[in-house]
Amino acid sequence: MWAMRVTARENVHPWQFGLAVSAAVTPLPPVVASGDDFFVLPLVVATTAVLAVPLFLHTRPSAFKWAAGTISAVLLPWSLIGAWFGMFVFFPSIPLLLLAAFADPRRRPTAARVLAGAGLLLAAAVTLLWWGRGY
Repeated sequence: MWAMRVTARENVHPWQFGLAVSAAVTPLPPVVASGDDFFVLPLVVATTAVLAVPLFLHTRPSAFKWAAGTISAVLLPWSLIGAWFGMFVFFPSIPLLLLAAFADPRRRPTAARVLAGAGLLLAAAVTLLWWGRGY
């Protein structure tokens, strides 16, 4: 009798996915709450769309890690140079994407807890800072 072998495809862990979601969502409160023309809306929309790319790669962990790392590397100069157009709000997304790439508890259980906790604290602190500043 032929034995069937079932191979389960491993997805990105929910902690990683949550950190990637927070990387895309955390910069948006000051943009939404601000009625100011300081933020160039097409640039914000385009940057947020690029930040969402890893979310579509949730079924491919290696592609997710590569996309998160690459986007965070590109986002660093973009958020600094684009600060004149309000792109500085994307600066916290850089560490959040890096944390998302490495917060897999199936690979590194202890380190993943620390990374996921650090990401959660960072996202919460930045969001509270945005609201506290009156944006």
